[in-house]
Amino acid sequence: MNIKIAIPKAPLPPSELPPVVLPDVTLIQDQYPHIAGKIRLLWGSAALHNFLNDLIFDGRGDREGFPTAIAAALLRVHKENDKLVSDDHKNSWVKATF
Repeated sequence: MNIKIAIPKAPLPPSELPPVVLPDVTLIQDQYPHIAGKIRLLWGSAALHNFLNDLIFDGRGDREGFPTAIAAALLRVHKENDKLVSDDHKNSWVKATF
């Protein structure tokens, strides 16, 4: 019997994030350090894709939203992370066949 144990990984230090997202993660860190921490922890995963989708797209209809600069930074980080995640692992959008 094989048992798999999930070991949480440590957040990536800023130097290990792709240079293209460093300014955005730094901006997010200044105002929302818990979100930047999640980005570093989940970088390159479908979990980050889903986390950012939940932040950016208000499914409840009652959120205030982010300042424009933060929203733009989150979108850029989302776009770069999506380049690393296959479509098969993203579960936020349902593919419909008509």
